[in-house]
Amino acid sequence: MIRINLLPVREARRAANMRKQGVFLGGAVGAGVAISLILSMWMAARISHERALIGARESELKKLEVIQKEVKRFQDEQHAIEQKLGIIDQIEAARTGPVKIMDELAMRIPSRVWLVKLVAKGGVLEIQGNSIDAEIVADFAAALEDSPMLSHVDLQETTLEETDGLKLSAFKMTAQYPYLKEAVEAPAARGKKAQRRPAAKPGADPGKE
Repeated sequence: MIRINLLPVREARRAANMRKQGVFLGGAVGAGVAISLILSMWMAARISHERALIGARESELKKLEVIQKEVKRFQDEQHAIEQKLGIIDQIEAARTGPVKIMDELAMRIPSRVWLVKLVAKGGVLEIQGNSIDAEIVADFAAALEDSPMLSHVDLQETTLEETDGLKLSAFKMTAQYPYLKEAVEAPAARGKKAQRRPAAKPGADPGKE
């Protein structure tokens, strides 16, 4: 009886299978390493890109901070200039205000009214004068009330007096002149010159104390 030894064939097959498994495992490991390298390179590139973006944003923020400081400095300078201009306007109004009031009175005083006293102090204008008719005094008070420079005109009293044989209506009135307030609240109006008023009509003496 012939006997055949199959062990060498089995060993050969087993060795071939082991080689195939080794090749497969080696390929899998190589693929894993390649994928890891690719992912690592992609992550490194992404991190570098993000860092570049962060650096650019930080640079822009620094530029914005410089611009904000310049804007703040400009605003402070503008505020200081506006305050100085407001003070100048107030001084100018205080200097030219009485002249403007005299012009206003000269324009609005009737021809048969003349003033004997005119005092402007603390925003209040005190007027005393005479007229040949009490109705003319009332018209004078109404004309002053229509003035853009005067307000709260108050005809306090009228009395009948006789001077050199003439019967005259002596009067006393007060008014407020808010031009100083206007100068402070409206500095944008600086530089505008007040319109000149017509000269006083004959018989009027608004500057007489």
